[in-house]
Amino acid sequence: MAPYKMQMIETGIALLVYISAKLLLRYAVRLTIVNSVLKGAERKDVLRLISLILGVVFILIIVAIWSVKQENVLLVASSLLTVFGVALFAEMSILSNVTACIILFFQHPIKLGDTINFMYEGQELEGELVDITYFFVFIKTPGRGTVTVPNALLLKSSFTIVEKDSL
Repeated sequence: MAPYKMQMIETGIALLVYISAKLLLRYAVRLTIVNSVLKGAERKDVLRLISLILGVVFILIIVAIWSVKQENVLLVASSLLTVFGVALFAEMSILSNVTACIILFFQHPIKLGDTINFMYEGQELEGELVDITYFFVFIKTPGRGTVTVPNALLLKSSFTIVEKDSL
């Protein structure tokens, strides 16, 4: 079989995996929204972020199929995964805030409109969660206005969701 035919087959398989992963992750986001009230406002941002990550991975795979020798694909992939792994879990890096945004969306019980109580810069703050972006959470407090807290910091700290009845 000619080398380019094998690369065409690998590209087709990579495209099928990309499309399947994208559809599966869209379905997971929809399920998360159905099971959680008011997380719909964050849906578009999370889907855009997932599409970006999948697109980058797909492009890297296609470049590996067509440009890099087949023997070096594993070396390149493991090197990239190592770099991404370190970057995603680095202390207060941009990527750790983006990762925290995804974790807050899928695995955390907080949602827009919740009132939370938490420690920030040595002070106890209480306020309404008004927005979650890729990098920051915006909390509207009665005394200090709107406070921005990095997603990774909020994810690492403990906080209490104040019940609406107790207000």
